[in-house]
This record gives sequence, structure tokens and C-alpha cells, in this order.
Amino acid sequence: MKCEFGEKARRMMEGAFRSEKAYYSYAPEHVPKPLAFGNFKAEPEKWSYLSDFRKMINELPDVEKFVEVVSKVHLSSKGKSPNGRFGFDVATHLANIPNNNTWQDSWEAWFTQAMKVMYGFEKESQGEDEELDTLFDALCSKVIPRLLRPLETDGRSIEPCLVHSDLWPGNVMPDADTGEIMIFDSCAFWGHNEADLGPWRAPRYRLGEPYLEQYKKVMGKSEPEADWDDRNALYAL
Repeated sequence: MKCEFGEKARRMMEGAFRSEKAYYSYAPEHVPKPLAFGNFKAEPEKWSYLSDFRKMINELPDVEKFVEVVSKVHLSSKGKSPNGRFGFDVATHLANIPNNNTWQDSWEAWFTQAMKVMYGFEKESQGEDEELDTLFDALCSKVIPRLLRPLETDGRSIEPCLVHSDLWPGNVMPDADTGEIMIFDSCAFWGHNEADLGPWRAPRYRLGEPYLEQYKKVMGKSEPEADWDDRNALYAL
């Protein structure tokens, strides 16, 4: 169970519940079952989210087992977006940062709006920086179109799949009783499957090349393949 206060808390708990419910529907053996979200009768401003309790071991997941679960979710959810678009039907939160899950027809448009929310939160907490503003403008006007637009042009397309969006070792652990990989605390949306691999690039998470290579072995690379590493670097932002 996790608890927060106020209207923001209500949105966070609803997002957590519906996100986990969606992810659970594609991997019920690997997600603690989401049970409910709601407020306390005695403290109506206090909201909580409740799921099954699973005892876990704090260690890196087995490469093949982990990739098998993630790729299974990507494959089985592909093409199942409720409206064929990119986004999600409620806001979800990456820690305390709200994702802008407004539905978009293109992956480029959705990813750009998501990055703008993240950057806005950064400016709010850290203050204005002209150099960063210039870099961010270039990211949105040059880098994102260069790396994401080719996925959906010249006859290419992306079928949205369910993306967890926060796959790091703190959210992926073996079950202490069964050894099964357990995945939790999702910030789900319908997007490009490779977006889930961004956190694996960070050295602090100790996933890196073995996990990325195993995923590519199972799932291949989206076209154009030559952009794969640069797309992964973009998603790691």
C-alpha cells in the first residue's frame, strides 16, 4: 500500500491502479495483483493504492527471464491500444512527475509532449537556464524529429504496445518464494516498445548491454535499424 494526500494524491493513486491493472492484464503471473484505490473514511483527503503483497529479493533479475516477460507484454499488447493511438486514458506519475498522457496520432507527437512536461518540471524545481532552454528547443525541433519521425514515414509504422516506462531494478525483482520475475510500479502508456529500454542504458542500474542485446535478440530492432542506438540514447533522457 502507498498513501498520499489531496487531489493530486487521488490522481496519483488512480493512475497507479489503472496503470498496474493494465500491465497485470498482460502479465498476471509477474505483477502483484492490483486490488483497489480509494480514500480513507476517517481522512477523506488521504488516498491509497492497494495490491497483493509479494515478498521479493533485492537483486538483479535474470537476463533471459526478465527480457522474456517484458517482450511478452510488448508482443501481446501490440495493436491493443483502445483507440489505436499513443497515450493512456489517465495521467500516470513517474515518482511525483505527472506524465502527459494525452492521446496523439503519432509517436513523435506523444514523446515530444511528454518531454515538455519533464522539462517544465525541471525548470520549476531548478530554475531558468538559458543554455538548457536552447538545448531543449533543439531537442524538440531537431533531435526528436530526426530520430522518431523515420519510424512512421516512408511506409514504416508503429503499432502502439503497452509500455511500463520505469523498468529499473528497483521495480523488477525475483519473487522470494517462486523465483518468478515480478514487475511493479508501472507508469504505463501505449507507445513504442523500445521506449521501455531507456533506463537500461544508465550505468547506475547495472543492466546495460547484456539486457539490451538479449532484447534485440528476441524482438529485433525497429526500422530504421541504423538509428537504434541513438533512439535508445534519446529514450534514456
